[in-house]
Amino acid sequence: MNKFMAVCLGLVMSSMTWGIEPPSGSYQKHYGNKQVVGHWLILGAIERIKGAVTPELDLRLNGKVTQWLWQLPVGVSSEEAFEDIKLQLMEGSIGLFECEGRSCGPSNDFANQVFEQSILYGRESLQRYWSGLQKGSQAGAPAVVWVLYATTRSNKKVYAYVEKIVLEEGELAKFDEHLVKSKTKQLFKLGYHILDGAEGPTGLSTGQINWIKSLTVEYPKARFGFVVHIAANKEPDAVMEQSRLKAQKLLDQIAAANGFVKNLYIHGAGPMLPRGGMPANRVELVVINR
Repeated sequence: MNKFMAVCLGLVMSSMTWGIEPPSGSYQKHYGNKQVVGHWLILGAIERIKGAVTPELDLRLNGKVTQWLWQLPVGVSSEEAFEDIKLQLMEGSIGLFECEGRSCGPSNDFANQVFEQSILYGRESLQRYWSGLQKGSQAGAPAVVWVLYATTRSNKKVYAYVEKIVLEEGELAKFDEHLVKSKTKQLFKLGYHILDGAEGPTGLSTGQINWIKSLTVEYPKARFGFVVHIAANKEPDAVMEQSRLKAQKLLDQIAAANGFVKNLYIHGAGPMLPRGGMPANRVELVVINR
């Protein structure tokens, strides 16, 4: 096999190695793989302040960075490609930041300053960005950050760009503050947050207790509530009381941890107040007022 064929085969196999499949007919324009110190991860919309590219939130990470850049076939939109690739990357990932269109900031800055791929400079109204975190496992699998960007240029050519950042040991801790901020932002945006695992016998985790305690300190005028949902084949009144008692236990956990409970309330919803697509048995932290 000559050198030219080896390079071409390497480019083709590079995406397959990691299991990323761009839309059929895509042409790979770039592939890179290197160890990086201080790699720039964007976690908020970017803007220009005194000539400098300034994100709302960002991190500098150390790790092994793999990059893919594809030109997509005619007939595939940047939105279609973005959703197709994002679905592959989302499995096992915690969403960190996502934006679309002009809310992301200047496309020119994403292309030239963030990704250093000038070909990605396209129409700001058609750009999409997503990042997600896979925390790894106790079995030794490292934590991984995925970044996805898709855009359409003025000549109507469509491109998708992916980064895989395999984090060095100790880098995962940099995300702790961001994840809390992101969770708080979503709580106030949606008005509720499902407390995973709190419906079980052990109730709130240490992390959940600390987060709720911090909310009552950071937002002293806000009122929050534990709403417990239980689906059971019992009399409705009995289920409502069971869920109320569960909510009281959660409040007691906060009190036992020296939390400020004056502005925390409880409600046993039993099988009532369903949300489409949500589990029937769940605990929600809701914002009563801010």
